[in-house]
Amino acid sequence: MLTAMLSDRHYMRDVGPERPFDLIKWLMAAFVALFLLQHVAEKWFQHLEHYSWFGLVADNALHVRKLWTLFTYNFLQNTAGYSGGVFTLICNLLGLYFCGLDLRDRLGQARLAWLYAGFIAAGAIAWCAVYPLGVDWPLFTPFASFTGLFVLFCCHRADEKMTFLVFFILPATMKPKYFCWCWVALDLFGFLFYEMGGRVSPLWNGHAANLAAALAAFACYRVSRRADFSGGFSNTDIELPRWLRRQKKSSTRPPAYKVNVANRGDLRAEVDRILDKINSEGFGALTDEERRLLDDARDLLSRR
Repeated sequence: MLTAMLSDRHYMRDVGPERPFDLIKWLMAAFVALFLLQHVAEKWFQHLEHYSWFGLVADNALHVRKLWTLFTYNFLQNTAGYSGGVFTLICNLLGLYFCGLDLRDRLGQARLAWLYAGFIAAGAIAWCAVYPLGVDWPLFTPFASFTGLFVLFCCHRADEKMTFLVFFILPATMKPKYFCWCWVALDLFGFLFYEMGGRVSPLWNGHAANLAAALAAFACYRVSRRADFSGGFSNTDIELPRWLRRQKKSSTRPPAYKVNVANRGDLRAEVDRILDKINSEGFGALTDEERRLLDDARDLLSRR
């Protein structure tokens, strides 16, 4: 019985056969290939037409009807910077590898593909919306989709301590939600003090698009927590993640209770709850009573 309970948990199942199509690996390969093509076109042939054809400018997208730029801007990179676009490429590849692979295994490949496209669309809509503020320069960067993936990853792993390499050099260990706040704060700063005034930010391009993708990620996280995507939405109210709201400390301890181990239904439900707690908080978070119950369930299984 305990074996069946373990196999019910998605994180205890055996890994199936390798996927014939891996969205994250294909995206990483596409970004590298397009980056090399950009360098060849610009450095060898002095061609820059791809920025006007595939970069996002609100006037071109809406009036000239270059609607494809609402999507293709995500796959261009600015190769004129001090790093020749290498820094942007590395950031994007690392985001896809660490955040994308985790979200793919957690949400499924098809759902992640829709979310990724949604982050791109959210960034494009926001960039067109700020055009009246004087933001008339083109957008060609994958940072909007990167921000969406990163924020969604941080929502799912908000309180798990992780080590990040700041600027790929300095190791920093903290909870992902704090890294998320820092990233969003930088985008908010760039948007308020530069893009709202019609000026190019010295940090990076596309703060408005990044903020829109971050908001979309927050919304998707809350909806996915409250409803089953395959079975319809019973309650679509959008709330902030739990770690964004102040937690009220309870002065009362949960009442002690006993589980009837002779009742298989009660035992299964309680072991399921404990296994979920181990997955989300770790084995060290178990109480003595919960540890004892797992031992009893194991002994009961061995006797049968």
